[in-house]
Amino acid sequence: MDKDLFYNTLIETLRQKMKHTMAASKDAAEYATNEETRPESKWDTQGLEASYLAAGQAGMAKEWAEAVEELYSERDALLKPNDRISLGAFFKCDFGGEHQYFFFAGVAGGHVVPMGGHQVTVITPQSPIARCLLGLRVDNEFTLPNGKFGKVLVIE
Repeated sequence: MDKDLFYNTLIETLRQKMKHTMAASKDAAEYATNEETRPESKWDTQGLEASYLAAGQAGMAKEWAEAVEELYSERDALLKPNDRISLGAFFKCDFGGEHQYFFFAGVAGGHVVPMGGHQVTVITPQSPIARCLLGLRVDNEFTLPNGKFGKVLVIE
């Protein structure tokens, strides 16, 4: 797998999420202030609920924008070659014959990016799997908190 290509794909998918979330926030805000959502009674909270949704969507858009900004600021560190699992490592693990791909970044943990017929999961230092894998090298074996055994196959 190509780490540069993955990095660019990750940035683009996060940008797309940000755009979609901003559009959803705008739609919810417009709906919240629309004449049709004017309360007909004190129990009619449709407009209020839409405003909460708009605020939540705006918050998510801000988080995606901050993630993109952080990934850009860490570009050189993330793209340097790695011989052990650390920030910027792009790696493949074997879990009993099932191969999974990961990218270790400071943000966007849990985000899954389809790439080359595989799913690549972004992990962050706060994740339980990252705490188990940090510092490992190729051929090192490990046990996840759920008891699942694995082996590091490739690190880029």
